[in-house]
Amino acid sequence: MKRSRDWAAAFALLLLNVAIAGRLFRVEYSANLASNEGEFIAIARGVASHMGDLGWWRQWDCGIPFQNTYLPLLHVLVGLFSRLSGHSPALAFHQVTAALLCLGPVFLYAMARVLTGRPGASFLAAAVYSLVSPCALIPAIRTDLGGWWNVRRIQILGFYGEGPITAAMAFLPLAILFLYLAVTRGRFRAKVLAGVFVGATVLSNAFGVVILACAVAALLVYGVGLRRNVLVLAAIAILTYLWISPALPPSVISAIHMNSPTVDGDYRFTTRSLAGALILAGGFAALWLASRRAPPHVRFFLLFAWLTTGIVSLGTMARVYVFPQPHRYQVAMDMGLCLLVVFGGAWLLGRISPRAVPLAAAALVLALGLQTRHAIRYAHSQIHSTDITKSAVYRMSRWMDANMRGARAFVGGSYSFYFNDFTDTQQLHGGQDPMLPNFTFRIAVFTIYSGMNTGARDAEISILWLKGLGAHAVHVPGPRSEEAYKPFANPRKFEGVLPVLWREGDDTVYAVPAASDSLAHVMTPGDLVRDPPVNGLDTAQLERYVAALDSASYPAAEWRWTSRHSATIRARIAPGQVVSIQTNYHSGWRATAGGGAQPTFKDGLGFLAVKPTCQGPCEITLSYDGGPEWRTTCAASLGVMLLLAGLAVFRNARDLDLKRRQPPA
Repeated sequence: MKRSRDWAAAFALLLLNVAIAGRLFRVEYSANLASNEGEFIAIARGVASHMGDLGWWRQWDCGIPFQNTYLPLLHVLVGLFSRLSGHSPALAFHQVTAALLCLGPVFLYAMARVLTGRPGASFLAAAVYSLVSPCALIPAIRTDLGGWWNVRRIQILGFYGEGPITAAMAFLPLAILFLYLAVTRGRFRAKVLAGVFVGATVLSNAFGVVILACAVAALLVYGVGLRRNVLVLAAIAILTYLWISPALPPSVISAIHMNSPTVDGDYRFTTRSLAGALILAGGFAALWLASRRAPPHVRFFLLFAWLTTGIVSLGTMARVYVFPQPHRYQVAMDMGLCLLVVFGGAWLLGRISPRAVPLAAAALVLALGLQTRHAIRYAHSQIHSTDITKSAVYRMSRWMDANMRGARAFVGGSYSFYFNDFTDTQQLHGGQDPMLPNFTFRIAVFTIYSGMNTGARDAEISILWLKGLGAHAVHVPGPRSEEAYKPFANPRKFEGVLPVLWREGDDTVYAVPAASDSLAHVMTPGDLVRDPPVNGLDTAQLERYVAALDSASYPAAEWRWTSRHSATIRARIAPGQVVSIQTNYHSGWRATAGGGAQPTFKDGLGFLAVKPTCQGPCEITLSYDGGPEWRTTCAASLGVMLLLAGLAVFRNARDLDLKRRQPPA
């Protein structure tokens, strides 16, 4: 009876959410082309098309490891679904993320049901989470939402295309559920499943790490046994990280740590941030002590809601940034407050007047019924599709695909989000800035867009950066372009300076002249950029490097990709010369010539350079294998899986032995 009731509740929640967000299952491309969902679709397209060759991603930022494109779980799921179903990556993206959006409240019900043992309240809490956004209490968020009763989690997926955070918030309740079972019941299966769903949450979105940390902090003080809870949760965290480390290696964590404080604003940790962290910690301790008479689940929801709400409120209302981009935790705030309001309200009301509890529940059900109609209408206002083939970004991308012959291009603004949905042409810059391993690209892109402090040399310095980073074309959206953000402070700076390759409306593609389309260039070591640039105006060494690229005194080097992770270079090498390759250095690149390994090193731009031992006509083979970090993380992941498999076999054998020793009844 209990199980059938739970299944009925789960099915009702699923139907409710499908009624709200069902349109998403039919959307291929959203009408909001300012959304960065195009980048997520591009990654899924790469997964679907090149399943067995995902080590190196050459489409963005002069080449990066695939792990630096984005945390991969959602995109792997979308790519696999696209390949199996035959649906386009864009349609598959919306179908997978819509399914996760609809399943999130179902998983929330399961978590609350197990933690509290109260199916009715758990259903109401999940329904409230489906239909209401308490984060609208914050004025800035309410303004963006367009009203008190609009639903944030619908908006961030249907309009903004934030599939990764939607996936993280779907897996989060299951992670909390099995972490709770791990610390309260200690079963081996619960600990393993806790690791699985913790890993799924983390590999969906980086913000999920902080949200999980808030949940773990609240679980640490769940009931009794603080020391035991710490040991169990620490063991799960360590083993889970080792298991997922091939997809989230230390180098990617380092890149996120380097970039996140200055992406989308200045969120660097300051004394104000420290004060905010102390406020959160002090409030957490005070609420823990003040709520010790409350049921454990109410205390957990209270502490989780305090942390998530505090991060968002301090950041959006007081500009106190405990974590970068605090507004991105709004849906976690909604989850925490919805659970707290339902369960905390029921507990308080039960203490005051137990008879009022069913009346309050009935009133809430009635209000939710009225809100359902509004939520469906709001979802319909947010979810619209477009014929992407009629868009300017599609036409420009297809022109590039047909005419650039694989040469690298700089694509301006939001067009860069969707560019690699339609072409494998490489972009000088693309993807997600927080994942970028080479900070020089952020310097270059900022300088090209802003021209800050360049004066009359705006075009000249921008062209230096474009040539130095291997771009052979630059797309510039003008004020009347369909492009959303208009990132160029001076969109006419290349007019009359660079030849026009393509123009439609207020979108222009200019050629960036170069001596060769190759990514490999022979020069002397003194021509290389030695030191990383301090800022976009620090171009003295860059000028020398670009002069060497254009010099007719050096022999041409032929570059040919042989796979997505390997290439060959043919050139005539004189003694003392090096080969500069306009792709990012990584310890995973291996160079060979004549059967022997060739020394590689990183220049000041972060590019790969080879010091050949051969002379005269040389053929150098390059191959990317992930390097020592990849091999180490794979070994660690395999070790964890073997350890858990061994423990499972041992426990099963022990249980069988105990059963055999028991006397017959």
